[in-house]
Amino acid sequence: MTMGTIKTELIELDLIHSDLAESDKQSYQVMFQSALEVLEPFLLTYEGLKWSALSIGVVSLTVTLCDDEKMTELNRDYRGKDQTTDVLSFPVHDSLRLGQREESPVELRELNLGDIIISKEVAIKQAEEFKISYHQEVLQLFIHGILHLIGFDHEISQEEENLMFRLEDQIVGNILQKVGEVNGSIP
Repeated sequence: MTMGTIKTELIELDLIHSDLAESDKQSYQVMFQSALEVLEPFLLTYEGLKWSALSIGVVSLTVTLCDDEKMTELNRDYRGKDQTTDVLSFPVHDSLRLGQREESPVELRELNLGDIIISKEVAIKQAEEFKISYHQEVLQLFIHGILHLIGFDHEISQEEENLMFRLEDQIVGNILQKVGEVNGSIP
């Protein structure tokens, strides 16, 4: 692997409490993998990350799609909020942002970011509310979750919120522009 290039992959795509067929699961896998490939230049070049200096071999994470019952349980257990939410992120590292991350060895074979949990039911409601497709909303939540895994947190200040949502919109826009939105490929 050359310096300044990383391979992005999903370790696992879990569909908890879901009635999706195997072909639908594969469609999600393709969508998330395509998003990660478009995200790679951001990870390597964004001034606040500078991952190109880390010589990372593989960046990995786990994505789980679940129902509201499971999401409520997780939100209650980990955040003390007895209600559903759209996305939860469980980072492996406190922060991977420049100046905030721990020192790392010269070469990392694999950088595991952590876990992203997305509520299918909330994504459906929010897609209708925002007048976008369901899979565009899932993509938006996926990128939101990744930004949290990296160390962005919209709840700490207005400045951080503005930065995070600007980056989220920019990244999702780049993904939709580059890979396009394949209507009907994801239920």
